[in-house]
Amino acid sequence: MASAAWHVRRRRWVQEEVERTGKPVRCAVCGSEEWDDLHHLTYDRMGHERHGDMVAMCRPHHEQVHRAYDAGRWRSLGYESVMRRLLRLAREEHERRGA
Repeated sequence: MASAAWHVRRRRWVQEEVERTGKPVRCAVCGSEEWDDLHHLTYDRMGHERHGDMVAMCRPHHEQVHRAYDAGRWRSLGYESVMRRLLRLAREEHERRGA
């Protein structure tokens, strides 16, 4: 993720997202424009990711999703399925808290 190729891909993802939505990139959980990370929902196409394989996330929410994944109860469901569920759950929790 520190490679020059990753930084190029990240910039391209941001450009595609802005063109697709017509809005600034925001955290997929809380909607903050102060996002830090581009999170992979799947590694199936690593190095050849599709736009929908990744979402922008602020660091706290990115860490929250990874902590939940690392707890290990989900792993038998497959990474992409788990990540999409965890992302949905994080959004729902954020909305419940009214933040």
